[in-house]
Amino acid sequence: MSFVSEIFSRFSAAHEDAPRQVRVRPFPQLIRDVLTAQLVALPLALLAIGMAAALIGAGYYVLAVTGKPIGVLVRDANAIAHQPNYFGALEHAGILLMSGSGWIALFASMFCRGQAARFLFLGGLLSMLLAGDDLYMFHESAWRFGIDEKFVFGTYGVLLMLLVAGNFRWVLKTPFVLLGAGLMLFAVSIVLDSMEHAPFGLPAGAEDLAELIGICFWGVYFVKCSRDGVLEHRPAAV
Repeated sequence: MSFVSEIFSRFSAAHEDAPRQVRVRPFPQLIRDVLTAQLVALPLALLAIGMAAALIGAGYYVLAVTGKPIGVLVRDANAIAHQPNYFGALEHAGILLMSGSGWIALFASMFCRGQAARFLFLGGLLSMLLAGDDLYMFHESAWRFGIDEKFVFGTYGVLLMLLVAGNFRWVLKTPFVLLGAGLMLFAVSIVLDSMEHAPFGLPAGAEDLAELIGICFWGVYFVKCSRDGVLEHRPAAV
């Protein structure tokens, strides 16, 4: 028991002699720090209000043209159509994956330089454009503006070729086989969508399944590129 007591007493003495690392800030200083941190929120609040005003303004423009109530724009599509919530579930998942990888690439580009920054920034924008196409059916609705659907797909293809060609040396250092697999599946989806009947006994919706798998490859590729780009330009530990 004396041995245990000696260890306990030494531990207590060492603990009492150790300098205190945590310093409690005076209350007035704490208040100033809190208020200073909130000042940063003012311009961001203005940005949020501007974004909301732009979205609502665009919504009311659509309503003025179509004569529909505001509820058709802010409510869930399945709720409006009185359909189960799982309708379009995989389509929604693909949009989330594509837009998520786009935002990750855009965010990572801020911490990179050179071709890595340019590739991730432009790749992120292209990902967001493709997600927007899936969400708002740009290519399906192009005929309303006298634009052929093939022209829309061709535009996406040109943008992608410019993205790769403009950053070719950096792309070669990436696992571009993932991007190639995704593009091949996108091409298969477009070909199947152009056919009246799916070949080889494929089920209805096979083109959408091919697109979904392609989105998975696309998303994994850009997340991997984002990680590699950030690590490549991370300051070395001293």
